[in-house]
Amino acid sequence: MTVNNRIILKKEKYLMLNYLEKKLDYKFKNKTLLNEALTHPSFQKKSLKDKTTNNQRLEFLGDSVLNLIVTEHLYRKLTSFSEGKLTKIKSVMVSKDILAKWADRLSLGKYIILGKGEDSTGGRNKLSILADCFEALLGAIYLDSGLQKAKKIISSFINKETELIMKGKYGEDYKTLLQEISQKKMKCLPEYCLIKEKGPDHKKIFCIEVRLKKIIYGSGTGENKKEAEQNAAQNALKKLKITK
Repeated sequence: MTVNNRIILKKEKYLMLNYLEKKLDYKFKNKTLLNEALTHPSFQKKSLKDKTTNNQRLEFLGDSVLNLIVTEHLYRKLTSFSEGKLTKIKSVMVSKDILAKWADRLSLGKYIILGKGEDSTGGRNKLSILADCFEALLGAIYLDSGLQKAKKIISSFINKETELIMKGKYGEDYKTLLQEISQKKMKCLPEYCLIKEKGPDHKKIFCIEVRLKKIIYGSGTGENKKEAEQNAAQNALKKLKITK
């Protein structure tokens, strides 16, 4: 259901907000906060009786809440990463591109209340508008229920993004991390050993073990050696309690 930027009937607005709450798995105590989080500055009030304000102040608050949550998450999750690497990863995770992707997972574009002009020029799909709305939504949740609830709501987004980072999407990978850890803590380099290959030539599966000081720390499979090595390194990191 796309928001009609004419006069929105109370019942229609209630249903619209209810759909989004189901996606969030969160029920707002103060529905005004949710409505405000979805209201873009381009939307013009229809009368003096309309008390709706736009989402800029909530966006400002949500930006700070997001930075705190992401910073703490990375600090606790990536215990071996330097300050420089953590800063680099954080900058990616709070970027407009990532926030817009998270907003898209919630289909926020369907619920944003836009001015007629902005709506007609594709505002619902603009990265900046989606990202700002996501931050405003987080700010609204923070005001409605506090920091812990805000953390819980976005934990799945952050955890998934961290996994992508660890798999090499943003310049880090399990093999590199394992090498850094093993050099630092065990004064050795990982050794990857091909254990077996199975399946037909056109669809082989490779099985690889990774050893540190001749002790097996993990094994992994993959459709090529590189993938199998990454999976083996990931399992080794789990054994070392670096990742979950």
